[in-house]
Amino acid sequence: MELRHLRYFSAVAKSLNFRVAAEELNLSTPALSKQIRDLESELGVRLLDRDTTRVGLTNAGSVFLEEASAILLHATEAIQKARDAAQGNRGRLAIGNIGPIAANHLAASLGKFCSQHPDVEIDLIDMDIPSQVAALSRKEIDVGFIPANAIQTLPTSLESVLVFSTPLCAVLGADHRLATRDSIPLAELAKDRLLCIGGGKQSLHRSYIRGVMEGRGLKAQRLTDVKGFESLLAMIAGGQGVSLLAGRSGLTRVDNLIVRPLKETGADLEVAICAVWQSGKDSLLAHRFIEAFRETARTSGKIKGRASRFAA
Repeated sequence: MELRHLRYFSAVAKSLNFRVAAEELNLSTPALSKQIRDLESELGVRLLDRDTTRVGLTNAGSVFLEEASAILLHATEAIQKARDAAQGNRGRLAIGNIGPIAANHLAASLGKFCSQHPDVEIDLIDMDIPSQVAALSRKEIDVGFIPANAIQTLPTSLESVLVFSTPLCAVLGADHRLATRDSIPLAELAKDRLLCIGGGKQSLHRSYIRGVMEGRGLKAQRLTDVKGFESLLAMIAGGQGVSLLAGRSGLTRVDNLIVRPLKETGADLEVAICAVWQSGKDSLLAHRFIEAFRETARTSGKIKGRASRFAA
């Protein structure tokens, strides 16, 4: 039994006239009559009472019509949902988040995107950079956010576009000796215990902090790895060290943390963030969210120009 059999039966059952139903279906009356007989034969029940003057539904036919109508309606809805998903208007969008760096703009971006695409289900998942890259490669998330200096290490299957930039800032505990200063010199931070997200030589955060310091002719006295962003903030708030992080407005809401601008300025102290996604024909939903994110960042002055890597 195929969907067409349900459509044929439904047309006859609703009109109770083979000729009228055949015209509606663009079939000949004998062909339609044969399709209904084949359906009844397959089901092993008589659905229609018919003679030379009238057509009527049997009890079995009335029950079958109700169920067939529900199936046809569901099939129509499924087709439309599939088309909506292909056009980027429906589905599930999983987004990797790297803490305050992306969180500064995520709330406004999600609001903008969801108002335009109410049938899209959003999953926001906090993940470090290596986990995002792995999840993108396995198609467990659709969009990630990664610092631009890590883009060259990405697999070739991933594409990226700049979405915003944000200044690096000093993050201290409320009782730290530098907490009362309006701005913090890098030389003072270099004397302290600098906490880094990640582990070992593969930590991008550690490499970034070391690169900033060395680029300014400084040497960090102690670099300590912490596994996880929340653990890093807890240790700083607890007076166990300081750090250099981006996303100042997202950090100022954490208790016992003091966030200060750096005394120095320069391009090396600006963190550029890229949105990353899996290349392919199924990326339209990701593209539309990224464009909403870029528009939000552009409105706040964090990025200029329009995306060129994909169509909006």
